[in-house]
Amino acid sequence: MQAGPFVREVERSRWRAKPLSERERRDCNRGDGDMATLTYAGIGARATPKAVLADMTKMASWLARTGWHLSSGGADGADTAFAVGTPAGQRTIWLPWRGYNGHRGPDCRALSAAELEACMEIAAPLHPAWVRCSPGARKLHARNVAILLMGERPVDVCIAWSERGAAVGGTGMGIRIAEARGIPVLNLGSMAPRAVCERLAAIRRAVSGS
Repeated sequence: MQAGPFVREVERSRWRAKPLSERERRDCNRGDGDMATLTYAGIGARATPKAVLADMTKMASWLARTGWHLSSGGADGADTAFAVGTPAGQRTIWLPWRGYNGHRGPDCRALSAAELEACMEIAAPLHPAWVRCSPGARKLHARNVAILLMGERPVDVCIAWSERGAAVGGTGMGIRIAEARGIPVLNLGSMAPRAVCERLAAIRRAVSGS
């Protein structure tokens, strides 16, 4: 897979993550210590361009090394690209039903019937044609709610890709949920990779107080 512009910019820019000390690595792996654990939603269209998928995997690896936890949905395309770059212990894959897309393992979290119902209540008002959605489609949209809101707390930021940054399809639902809850959305379909990198670095600095 050919590396996209984010990979090249991060590798040569002042925003590249500094190598971690052994103590920082241990703290990152435990999710405690001096390095605060931040959570990001990694979402995007199944038709995300290959170069962007490569960027997402590199970005996920970089974020994992600097203490971030991934929340994603196990779909093909962008979800998979983020997951590939993230150790299993630093990701949560939310599933609309057990075994979705062949996923299983300690990093997977299938929604219960009660959780699906609660998530659907949030998703329904944000969908332009909820009454026409099949039961399966509604569960997928509920999963999108879980990605952003059902961890120990809502995610700190949503990294996405959609064509020209438009809020369409399942990714569009994720974007609308994030915007409704005041979660920053960094869309690689409309933002320059450097801008995404700078925003992530700023969020990390704000939390660490440095």
